[in-house]
Amino acid sequence: MDKNYSGRTGIGIIYLDYRKAFDTVPHRRLLQKLRKLGINNTLLKWIEHFLRGRHTRVQVNGSFSGWIDVLSGVPQGSVLGPLLFLIFLHDLPEWVKNSMMMFADDTKIRARIQKLEDKDSLQHNLDKLVERSKQWLLAFNPEKCKVMHTGHDQPTKYTMNTEGKGIQLEDITKEKDLGIWISNSQGTMYTVGKESAASTGHGETAF
Repeated sequence: MDKNYSGRTGIGIIYLDYRKAFDTVPHRRLLQKLRKLGINNTLLKWIEHFLRGRHTRVQVNGSFSGWIDVLSGVPQGSVLGPLLFLIFLHDLPEWVKNSMMMFADDTKIRARIQKLEDKDSLQHNLDKLVERSKQWLLAFNPEKCKVMHTGHDQPTKYTMNTEGKGIQLEDITKEKDLGIWISNSQGTMYTVGKESAASTGHGETAF
C-alpha cells in the first residue's frame, strides 16, 4: 500500500471485473481511439489488419454453424492484445476523482474512508465508470466485482447499477491482486507461490 494510504486512514477498495473483457472490445471504436491518439497511416492500417479478417463458428454435437465475422475483441495470447485493451481504457481515470489503478483487465478504484459519508465519493465514481463503460460497449460483471474494507469499521456498502437493476457488491477480506494476496487485517500483504498457499499458509511472506 502506498504512502498516501498508510497510517490510520481507512480505505475502501473496489475490484472491478469486465464481462469477457478481451472479447468485447469493439474494433471500430478502438480504431477511433487510436486515431485520436495520433496513430494513423501505415501503423493504423497494420493494426486494423491485425484485428479484422477473423471469423468464428460454433460446434454443437458434431454440427457446425456458419462462419461469421468477428467484430470485437483483441487477440488473447498476443503481445499486442493487452496493449490495445489498455489503450481502449486509457481515458477511464479521467472520469474518476478517486485513485484508480489499471493493469491489463485488472482495474480497481479506492478512496479514504474516515466517516460514512466518504463512501458517497467512491459510489459516485463507480457509477461514472459504469456509465462510461456502457457508452464504449464494455460491460462490468457485477457478480465478480468485489469490495475490500481496511482500516475502518464504517458500514459502507456499494452498488453497481447495470441492466436496469442495482446489485450490491460482495465484501471480501482477502484478494489476490497481481500475484499478491492482500488481506484487510492491518493492511497486511502476502506474496504467494501457489494458489494452495492462501489456505495452507505455506509460502507466504508478510511485509
